[in-house]
Amino acid sequence: MTIRTAYRHRRAATTVTFAAVLGLLTAGCTSSEPEQSPGVNWDAVNRALGMPLHIEDGGVHAIEWLRTDLHVVNAGVTLDPGMELVAEADFRETTPGNVVMIGEAALTTEELNAVGPRLEQGGVEITAIHKHLQDETPRLFALHYAAYGDPAPIARTLREALARTGIPLGQSPEVEGDQAPIDLDTTAIDTILGATGEVEHGTYHVRVPVAQKVTETRADVTLPPQMEASTLLMFQPLGGGKVAINGDFAMTADQVNPVIAALRSHDIQVIELHNHMLHESPRLFYLHFWATGDAAILAQGLRAGLDQVRAPRR
Repeated sequence: MTIRTAYRHRRAATTVTFAAVLGLLTAGCTSSEPEQSPGVNWDAVNRALGMPLHIEDGGVHAIEWLRTDLHVVNAGVTLDPGMELVAEADFRETTPGNVVMIGEAALTTEELNAVGPRLEQGGVEITAIHKHLQDETPRLFALHYAAYGDPAPIARTLREALARTGIPLGQSPEVEGDQAPIDLDTTAIDTILGATGEVEHGTYHVRVPVAQKVTETRADVTLPPQMEASTLLMFQPLGGGKVAINGDFAMTADQVNPVIAALRSHDIQVIELHNHMLHESPRLFYLHFWATGDAAILAQGLRAGLDQVRAPRR
């Protein structure tokens, strides 16, 4: 539980000279019973979710459930859950006791029609519904959502909505050994992209922050990269230096078509172009892509896309 504490000076009960008052203030006399300002009760949020949040950079409290219940094949490739086959939510405190929550879930058609209404009943807003893949079995939709206010009821609504799916909500990804080494030259990928990634659930993720500051205008907070303010590039090893790539470029309007042209010129297929949020500034668009082939060659194509969004090299 995060609690911020404020201290009050106690007035003297008797009349004292000006010099004595000055001495008390200099000594920093404080109450033995400090007044507590309200803050987020993260323990209550954890209980509502049924598993603990993980504290990440930028003051983000995050949770993720892998879709280990599904066997997803896209364009002939059996996908690891690490290829964003998840349900997730990121909470960030905005004012004492209140948060903005941004998240998404990969859902089947039947699940989409069950989860969406339950989220809305609990005050969680739908911000986007679309596809991230082009030829997958079973057919999946990405449901994006956001909420504002007391995080415990938000968390309860989210869990109750996801309970209408096949997602194993009691499963903790961190105890499954997902971060074991993978069969991929990640150092070479980092060098080409000019960015550093990390292994996540058997895949390699490289997150590149948006060059501009992104503000969630309704919550009046700057969004850290994890909360939709970044490009996400994902690599799934296929053996022999081959990979499948998927993910999305986060772009302003003027960057959209240059990124499309850069990816297509490197034989990377453009899948979807859409929004993920409703209240961000500047307005962001997300371009999802897909390709299979040599990891180094595909990384070069992705770097060409990063050049169009003015992503610096590390």
